[in-house]
Amino acid sequence: MAHPAGGRGNHFQTIRSFEEAFQFVGDNGAEFTSTTGERISASQALAQDGVTPVIVFMGERHRHGSACEACWSFRQDCNGSYIGQCVEAFDSEIA
Repeated sequence: MAHPAGGRGNHFQTIRSFEEAFQFVGDNGAEFTSTTGERISASQALAQDGVTPVIVFMGERHRHGSACEACWSFRQDCNGSYIGQCVEAFDSEIA
């Protein structure tokens, strides 16, 4: 599914907008430490619809999920993957 209807779970206040975060990731990606202490790589991509920009969060052992503008400040992304530990830490990192 291609990020259809926004995030789920607890909503939290981000410092930066999704657009600012997406631009920060840029073509080269970014690395940071999640709130759980895991090293995360962030990269730009498009959702399965081929149109919606997303930030993909890859951990040391697996993919955590991806954030689009609609699920940027939620604990779960549009597909139900838990991304809050990534979004919260990355948002703080770029602030």
